[in-house]
Amino acid sequence: MDDRHILDEVKKEPTYANHCRALERIQAADYKLPGPGRRVGLLSNFTVDPIVTCLRVQSYLNVFPMDLYVGRYNEYAQEILDEGSGLHSFAPDIVLMILMPESVMPGVIGEPWQDSGMRRRLVDEGLERLTGLAGALRKRSKATILISNLVVHELSPLGVLEWQEAMGIDRAIQEFNHRLGDWVQTQERIHILDLAGVCAAFGRERAFDPRMRLLADQPFATSFLPRLATEILRYLQATTGPSRKCLVLDLDNTLWGGILGEDGLEGLRLGGDAVGVAYREFQKSILALQRRGILLALCSRNDEPEAMKVIENHPEMVLRPDHFAAVRVNWGDKVSNIKSLAEELNIGLDSFVFVDDDPFERQNVRERLPEVLVVDLPDDPVFYRSTLLNLSVFDALHVSAEDRARGRMYLERRGHEKLRAEAASLEEYLKSLEMEIKIVLPEGVARTRLFQMVHKTNQFNLTTPRYSEAEFEALAKADDHQVFGVSVRDRLGDSGIVGLVVLGMDQDRCQIQTFLLSCRVLGRSIETAILAHVLEKAREARAARIIGRYIPTQKNGIVRDLYQRHGFQLVNRDEKAEIWEACLSGFRLEAPPWARVRNS
Repeated sequence: MDDRHILDEVKKEPTYANHCRALERIQAADYKLPGPGRRVGLLSNFTVDPIVTCLRVQSYLNVFPMDLYVGRYNEYAQEILDEGSGLHSFAPDIVLMILMPESVMPGVIGEPWQDSGMRRRLVDEGLERLTGLAGALRKRSKATILISNLVVHELSPLGVLEWQEAMGIDRAIQEFNHRLGDWVQTQERIHILDLAGVCAAFGRERAFDPRMRLLADQPFATSFLPRLATEILRYLQATTGPSRKCLVLDLDNTLWGGILGEDGLEGLRLGGDAVGVAYREFQKSILALQRRGILLALCSRNDEPEAMKVIENHPEMVLRPDHFAAVRVNWGDKVSNIKSLAEELNIGLDSFVFVDDDPFERQNVRERLPEVLVVDLPDDPVFYRSTLLNLSVFDALHVSAEDRARGRMYLERRGHEKLRAEAASLEEYLKSLEMEIKIVLPEGVARTRLFQMVHKTNQFNLTTPRYSEAEFEALAKADDHQVFGVSVRDRLGDSGIVGLVVLGMDQDRCQIQTFLLSCRVLGRSIETAILAHVLEKAREARAARIIGRYIPTQKNGIVRDLYQRHGFQLVNRDEKAEIWEACLSGFRLEAPPWARVRNS
């Protein structure tokens, strides 16, 4: 069933009524998204049926298959604490708790005559209850947990006294939210959904409907429900990290106003007046993405030396040459240039987002490179920034040190390429790098980074598993598994954590369940060093055989011969997988002298 006609009305006008009609058509047509769905449990202390309607439709609009369990009305605590509840029987991958403050902190809103001291005690007690429930849920479930912060659905009854008292009603809610956020920062698998933020952005008076709250215990206005569902889905998608890795940018009338070849550096609109400031603000939002680990690339029809002079010297430029991982500024076809960028950065076209003010260039890329996400910029540059900020494809609930350093790492890679070109031989080049390869245990921030790699690494990935956060945590703690990461640094810089291995120990067999490596360190024999280390681990576990699988995908052809190159024997092959084996008795695999692995 083609979803285009079913969802057309919602795409054109995303009202609550159109969401309801779309869901009826989806159900009547028995339309289902391809692939396995994420199992999402929804707990609340109010009526959530209208939110669920919009959320289901948004999952189709955003091609995010999910199975949804809705907990019993206002029984979120019972659902969590009763291990025989419907929630635990459902075994969700993600649990979403959307709560109104009345039952979390009884009396804070409903009894405005309470004094500041009492409100402070209610905040303490409510926070203790909610964090206790969240901790209990984490123990009983393997799910990633999203907890909404709290928002007041009406103006404070204290009026102008609200901020004259030591602890007014609004302030009590804000205090609760800040402390909840601080607590979540110390927890694994628990994150905040910023309900207060999305209500504020929409407008608190517009977001709530007092009639619906009293009639149906459903506090939100119908006009707000589609926006809320869109935001919730954004968080659900972010549980597996960003779906896109690289932002490809035009220059003229995109990063600055005007055309460099006609207006010259002095005539460009960047800073100064309102339009010029809009371009500068747009650049600031781009830089924020780069600092979160999104790669930036230039793709512009221009004279490269002149364009780079602007980027390097213009006093109002926010983005500078070192912020760009790759550059294609020439007079060639942009489709060809984007393909070339993909080859240089060694990432797939489906990792790219293309931003260009020219509708012709956008349509050209959209038609010829359908894997690339093309952003339709508005005509007015004042709205460029908000258009970029509304994109959900770069969202992630974790940002690791490696993410923040990704742009720098690609610049270091250019240094590697220069050094390699100058070396007399490949061996001389690799020796000159003075590499340090270390084993990293899956603990703390390292575990966060390793979990991200499970969902980001596609090319050097032998089996391409997509563990949930809880599944990965369980593997890291299991007695019959060994999980470790690999970090690499050399004299040109630190690449951080670049590899992950998951070994399953089954009697006399050691199974390589996961073996993945960042493409930015390929070509240095690091995979050989890791396999040699794995063999040592297998021998320490008294295994007689080591088993490796290769499951082919559209993207991991570069590792098809990995086990064959390292002396493993093929024992089985079908259309789904290849099984390779090595008998450890008498089998030796030596890492080259420039790529030795050592423990941290």
